[in-house]
Amino acid sequence: MYTSYKGDEPLKEVILQIYDFMQSMPFPEEWLKEKIELFNIKEESFEKTPWGEILLKKAKDELKDGFLRLEGELERIKYEEDTGKFVITLSEDIRKIQEIYESETWDDMYLKINNLKLDRFPVDKKVPEEIKEKIKDTRGKVKEEIKNISKSLLIYTSKEAIQNAKEMYDILSKIGNLILEFAERFTKVKQDRNMMDFNDIEHFALKILIKEENEVCKKYKEKYEEILIDEYQDSNLVQEKILTSISRRNNIFMVGDVKQSIYKFRGGRPELFLEKYKNYKEKEELKEDEDLKIKLFKNFRSRQNVLSFTNIIFDSIMSKELGDIDYNEGEYLNLGADYNEGENLKAELHVIDLKEEEESIYKEEETEEEIVEERIEDVIIEAKFTAKKIKELIDTGFLVSNKDKTLRKVTYKDIVVLLRSSKNLAPIYEQEISKLNIPVFSDVLTRILRIN
Repeated sequence: MYTSYKGDEPLKEVILQIYDFMQSMPFPEEWLKEKIELFNIKEESFEKTPWGEILLKKAKDELKDGFLRLEGELERIKYEEDTGKFVITLSEDIRKIQEIYESETWDDMYLKINNLKLDRFPVDKKVPEEIKEKIKDTRGKVKEEIKNISKSLLIYTSKEAIQNAKEMYDILSKIGNLILEFAERFTKVKQDRNMMDFNDIEHFALKILIKEENEVCKKYKEKYEEILIDEYQDSNLVQEKILTSISRRNNIFMVGDVKQSIYKFRGGRPELFLEKYKNYKEKEELKEDEDLKIKLFKNFRSRQNVLSFTNIIFDSIMSKELGDIDYNEGEYLNLGADYNEGENLKAELHVIDLKEEEESIYKEEETEEEIVEERIEDVIIEAKFTAKKIKELIDTGFLVSNKDKTLRKVTYKDIVVLLRSSKNLAPIYEQEISKLNIPVFSDVLTRILRIN
């Protein structure tokens, strides 16, 4: 199942990936057995399983998005002349999709979505073509998305889906045994060589701290007056268990920002941060024996125009579902610095419409786990735009602030280009900026392109 005719590399990758991930758990072997046991399903309805619940919610989100877009079209045309046929068609579309959306069971939604038939697009020469085309385009996209739900999410009946999961149980049990055997042999090799890795250090520390006598744990509780944790949103369960075991509960100070959580794939658990963020109380509402929450929302690095723009973007895209937190006025970044704001300062967003190609010829590694692919032509276009923007700032005498808050014209050394990854991007930017006779220096290690 996990190998190919060429070899067993895919199986090896599965074993290593699961092994690596489970090291972020306090008790890896117990975690592995527990996750495999989830496939030993006792439920009769697939929507009651962990996977069915997620897939059903995903399908409902897609359906809701669909009928809301159609409602938008309906609002747009319902007061226009001669659009009666289109109003009726859209209203019926919305009714049918909402009926699927309101399904409570997996099989109910499966049957409804696979039997869905929307009416034919009406014909009416009295209605302007631009109105009809807009409705037709939106309706076509919604129909395609619903078809994708039936092809990618609701592809089995509840009974078939449960049967598939049960069949996986036997396979995963065997993979679990392989992983445990690998872990045992790997540990033996390290012991024979008198070596340990970072995961070993964490787990050995945890084992020492949770021994029945607990004398070590008691000793460290008495030793540490305060425990300070930075980047708390990236803590994993092993680290959490170690730190809480040596704390007195009231002597831990954690700093974090869930918006900066980027290590979920390595076992980071932003929900540890979110749970405390939700349950801890601010000073005004704090009662005895409750935990204190201090919001550090003042930003001392950026001007108001940058913060306002950032808040608008985050407010629009961040929610519980996307980003783990509802970004509203209570979460906004607030100005903490005292800059000379000058005149007419505004944040700018430039969107370059790049033609998409099926085959990418430019690759670079952004993180250890993730490959970012870009066409080299697209990077050159972005670099040319950046170079022209720098020249424009210099030529127009854009004003910047001195440390004493007086204003002066910008110089090249005031300008820095931040890149998402610089290994392959920086040389291209450097070349395009140099073509305009602008002095430039790139620092690959810090992902900074400095204009000198």
